[in-house]
Amino acid sequence: MTDDADGPETGAGDANLTEKINQTNVDERISSLEAAYDEVPVTEETFELSPDEYADVFAATRGTGYSGNSVVFVTRDGSDFPELSDQIPDQAAGDTRDRVLLVLGRGADMWALPGGGKGDEYESVQGTAVRRVNEQTGIRCTVTGVAEVVHSKYYPDTDAQGSVHTLDIFLEAAYKKGSLDVDESELVGAAWFAEPPERLTPGAEEQFAAFLGDE
Repeated sequence: MTDDADGPETGAGDANLTEKINQTNVDERISSLEAAYDEVPVTEETFELSPDEYADVFAATRGTGYSGNSVVFVTRDGSDFPELSDQIPDQAAGDTRDRVLLVLGRGADMWALPGGGKGDEYESVQGTAVRRVNEQTGIRCTVTGVAEVVHSKYYPDTDAQGSVHTLDIFLEAAYKKGSLDVDESELVGAAWFAEPPERLTPGAEEQFAAFLGDE
């Protein structure tokens, strides 16, 4: 992952920051998505941070190469599920509602969308997301579109001109093949949900609501 400039050598009080971390990378990712899909809704969010807060964000991105996440809203046709065993109640066996794939990370207390993680060299955003879904859950999926892209910009609330850019991408995908096989090094569990669980991350909750037509 490529940054656009070297980070500051001084601490949080440095008033001469002129860095724009990840901006080129973020712009390139948005352009790549726009070339691949008809609709790429982009939401821009701006945050003004105290010198200490900005220094933390600067260090976290400049030091690690982090520039955001791409997660996947994977749906599966309810009629596509395999036959259930005879022990399953009749009402469950007859439930052919479409499902959404959610994961519960180790140490997490909320269900979330699968994906995330750092891409391999020359790997597209959607390529990384599909690979990560399969690594985490054993499920193979096909990206069908972009639900939302959130471009966050962080500025110091001083005279400094520094900025940090991150991109959170919510991809839409359809189930292709595979059965749940959880990577226990990353997840506590994974499941297909016809209705949202009680504890859900805000991003997953928003996408699930749109899926159910609640927005």
